[in-house]
Amino acid sequence: MMKLDSVFIRGFKSFAYPTKIDVSSGITAVVGPNGSGKSNVVDSVRWLFGEQSMKTLRADSREDVLFVGSDNQPPSNTAEVKLVFQDENGKFSISRVLTREGNSEYRMNSKSVRLKDIKELFKGTGVGMDLYSIVGQGQVDQVVSASPYELRKLIEEAAGTAVYRERKREAMSKLAATQSNLDRVRDILFELEKQRKSLYLKAKRAEKYLEYTDTRKDLKRLYFGNMRRIKLETLNKYNEDKKVLNQELQKIQKELIENESRWSTLHQEFSKMDKEIENFTQLLEEYKQRQSDLLDFKEMYNRRLGEKESKLVETTTKSDSLKEDIENLEKRKEEVAMIKDNMDEKISKKKNELEDLEKKREDVVKEHSEKEKNWLKQQEELESINKKISKATNEIDRLTNNQEDISKRLEMITTQLKSKRKRFNELKEEIEKLASKGKKSSEKQEETEKNINSVKEKIEALEKQYEKLDEERQKMKDELRSSEMEMSTLSRQLDEYQGFSRSVREIFERKEKFSGLVDVVANIIDVPPEYETAISVLLGGRMQDVVIKDSFTAKRIIEHLKGSKTGRITLLPLDMLQGKFNEFEPAEKHKGFVGYAAKLVTVPDELDVVPRYLFRNSIIVNELDDAIDIRKKANFYGRLVSLDGQLLSTGGAITGGYISDDVRSDLISRKRRIKYLKERKKQLESTLKAKEKEIQRNKDDMKELKGYLKVLQEELNEIISSGAAINRMIHELIKSADEVEDEVTELDQLEKDYSDKLNNSEGRKKELSEELKGLKKEQQTIKENLEDVSEELKNKRNEMEEMQSELVDRKLELSTLQEKSEQYNRELEDIEEKKEQNNQKILEMDKQTEETEEDIKRLKKQISDIENELASLKKETESLFSNIKYHREGKEEHLDRLQQLEDEINKLKDQREEKRNKIHQLEMSIQEANMKLENVNKELEELEDVEEVPVLSEDELKEKKNELDDVEKKLKFLGTVDLDTIDEYKVVDNDYQELDKERKDLEEAKEKLNDLIEKTDKEAKKIFLETFEKINEYFSQYISELFEGGEGEIKLFPGEDILETGVEIAIKKPGRKFQKLQLFSGGEKALVGIALVFSLLTIKPSPFYILDEVDAPLDDFNAERFKKMLNGHAKETQFLVITHNKMVMEVADVLHGITMMDGISKVIPVELSSIETVVG
Repeated sequence: MMKLDSVFIRGFKSFAYPTKIDVSSGITAVVGPNGSGKSNVVDSVRWLFGEQSMKTLRADSREDVLFVGSDNQPPSNTAEVKLVFQDENGKFSISRVLTREGNSEYRMNSKSVRLKDIKELFKGTGVGMDLYSIVGQGQVDQVVSASPYELRKLIEEAAGTAVYRERKREAMSKLAATQSNLDRVRDILFELEKQRKSLYLKAKRAEKYLEYTDTRKDLKRLYFGNMRRIKLETLNKYNEDKKVLNQELQKIQKELIENESRWSTLHQEFSKMDKEIENFTQLLEEYKQRQSDLLDFKEMYNRRLGEKESKLVETTTKSDSLKEDIENLEKRKEEVAMIKDNMDEKISKKKNELEDLEKKREDVVKEHSEKEKNWLKQQEELESINKKISKATNEIDRLTNNQEDISKRLEMITTQLKSKRKRFNELKEEIEKLASKGKKSSEKQEETEKNINSVKEKIEALEKQYEKLDEERQKMKDELRSSEMEMSTLSRQLDEYQGFSRSVREIFERKEKFSGLVDVVANIIDVPPEYETAISVLLGGRMQDVVIKDSFTAKRIIEHLKGSKTGRITLLPLDMLQGKFNEFEPAEKHKGFVGYAAKLVTVPDELDVVPRYLFRNSIIVNELDDAIDIRKKANFYGRLVSLDGQLLSTGGAITGGYISDDVRSDLISRKRRIKYLKERKKQLESTLKAKEKEIQRNKDDMKELKGYLKVLQEELNEIISSGAAINRMIHELIKSADEVEDEVTELDQLEKDYSDKLNNSEGRKKELSEELKGLKKEQQTIKENLEDVSEELKNKRNEMEEMQSELVDRKLELSTLQEKSEQYNRELEDIEEKKEQNNQKILEMDKQTEETEEDIKRLKKQISDIENELASLKKETESLFSNIKYHREGKEEHLDRLQQLEDEINKLKDQREEKRNKIHQLEMSIQEANMKLENVNKELEELEDVEEVPVLSEDELKEKKNELDDVEKKLKFLGTVDLDTIDEYKVVDNDYQELDKERKDLEEAKEKLNDLIEKTDKEAKKIFLETFEKINEYFSQYISELFEGGEGEIKLFPGEDILETGVEIAIKKPGRKFQKLQLFSGGEKALVGIALVFSLLTIKPSPFYILDEVDAPLDDFNAERFKKMLNGHAKETQFLVITHNKMVMEVADVLHGITMMDGISKVIPVELSSIETVVG
């Protein structure tokens, strides 16, 4: 157990020289004449434990505790007080040092510590400036007259429940922080839940899109793979047929050449005949030449005719394809229109449902409000009945007490009459003394109140300043937290390339493989905020283009993407990139001209070719009208875009409309936003740091003022308490004096009255008992009703929460439907635009067809004319042969042979022409088949394993075509989807799950803290009540000893929390009723205070007690009792007693005499036990 070994004082008040006071393990008495400095020993210990009240320390300022000097001794510059203790681990010391400059320092074993550390060391021991172990001069009666809550603190310290209060305070602080974190997490979860629901639907659509896309790929692979096989087989057949025809044509050509050679030989022989025949022959030769020329012309025209017919087939095929596209677009338009109408009906229905749901929710809220009013009304009725029950119960208790009191009073009336006259004279003298004392107290109270008001005004100003500063700090913290969250999200998006295509993310996830990789266009260019929308529109999908250093890197990336099958990508190799940029002066002069896009963005110097390549000479203007004006007046045919994103293309097309904030310029604004957030964060942290310092200064000032205010209020409370006590005492004394005078004549009447009261009280008690039964029955009924109403209120609240959740879901569904409707509107616009484009192309092709048909018609006519002329030449030739035959009958054999060869040659030429026509028809079929095969190959371009598709029958092929058409319709029905939402949903869902886990952890922590608080309160109440009952038991025992049969009890205020309730003392002298302590004399108050201190000591002894002249008001008889109590407890604890009483000195083990010489206190110790041994 801890024991006080000695007290060391230097430079404190009158102790100019280092002074050591040894303390015995029992009773140490300090004696000396008045003014010698005995009480300065008590003040020094209080000062060491942090006493702030100058009044309690009997000083006007802090410097007054320093030795002020004397005639022979200069003032001390340092005051030091040290207490040395002994425990099971050896000796240790605590001390406090104050310099005249105002520097104060606490020490423990010569090491600097805080006052808080010293208080922690002695927590629960009763040692300290506000507790019961140190009772100063004239303060023993103040222990008794302390406020009910100060008395509770004494019992709490003895019970050791302060540790529970501290534990509860820490738990409450943690609970508040946990609740704050829980509220924050719930707010974030609420926002994430909305975002999660929105992304969930989009992600599901994207997943469906991927599913349908994969199905479409499989179906395309099967269908178009088989179609390619069929087309290839057809093409091969055509080529084989063409090959056979070419072989046959070559054979005919060979025979034709041979016959013409023979004909030429015969012709030469025939030319040797007579001249006339020769002339005929010459003419025949001319006919043959003409015939040959005509055949060449015919062949040329046939070739041209074939080309024109091929062109006609190609044009017709394209026109038919476009018309088919228009029919498909019309079908899709009808489908979309029907879907959109259905969607609009759903939207209208959803809106109506929302309105109905809102009305229902309002009705439920109204019902809840009515039931809540009913609950409150019944609660008020219950409180009213409880008050009535309490009032009736209290009245019954009061009547019972009154009956006992009246009975005793009847016995005491005779005894009281004798003492009344003596008491009347005493009361008059006390009233005069108290009136003089009360006047001084009022003057001092007025002065203290002025000081308090002044300090309060300063504190109020500081509190307002603190509220303002704290509000500003909280706003900064909220903004800082918001900035950090946004910066974290944007940085993650930037690092993970969110918002970019799958192929781009694939490359940058493996960027270490590609040394020549630079970055995507969106991350390279820096765009001023005012131009972000315009630049975003100009770039479009090119924001996702990837800049690389060379074409070698490009080939590696392309190979990787082909191998990983993760999509396509556009690469900008710097060693191949060319960016032409020409300024257009006429456009610059226009008032709406803002600048060239390539010049308005900035990039690193080594990448300056990138904006020139991306934008060329594109111009940014203020608005669309300016763009149209520059195009028409300045004849500028580059791209023009307005600041709000309306685009005029090089061909004259205008693209415009509303651009939502989330898609307008998100990719190119991330870096700028992160940079801004970093600067803002740095600025906020700097400002917040300065604000924290300002708040800390405010707190320090407020703490200092509140400390001072507390001291002033304590002084004021003491003054008010003292003044109120004086006034109450004067009033009570005057009243008592009047009562004493009246009581003598009223005693007889009182006896009769008391008898009547006894009878009336009994009747009234019976009435109240009956009334109490009725009230309790009514109380039970209302409680049952309240339980029912509470259950209904709970159900209504649950219903309101469910409706609120349903409202959020319905609004989300409505938003999704409206978004889809808008997508279908855009698709309808695209369909109309595509139809218009296709119609224009068809018109152009129809014109080409007409021209081609005219050419074909003209060529056919020319061929027909040639054929007619050939027929005519044939007749002429036959006529010549007849003439020759007529003139040269002798040469018929040659002529017949020539005629025969001529016929064979003509026959062969007809066969040759027939074969050529067939070959031409096959070539046209081959051309058509190649075009269809090319279309099929285009469909198969991005598909894999097309060479290994299984062979399908014609019916299976039709079935696959129907399935493919069905999937295409489903994809069109889905509309535009964002594939990135799948990853975004996973990220948001992961964040949500982690936060939800954090929420559950926080709720669990909150529940544990509530359990801890409840358990702490339960344990503290149990210990407090047990200690309180023991203290009350000992207090009653000591009062009975000190007042010879008197009664005393310590009572808790009823109806309050046990750990917060006040405590009051009730004393009943022998033969009297319970009286107020203010009416007790000084000696009686001292006895009550001693009884309380020793009751606390008995329950939980403090290591030591310092009692400063607590025995001063006691007479010898009571001083003897006090001496016995001291001696009886000396084995349990140490007493340092300052006294003038010889009886008390008799029990001291060590006696220290204090004298004062030249204004300096000195100590002379005496060991009484050794003196007794010597004396013998």
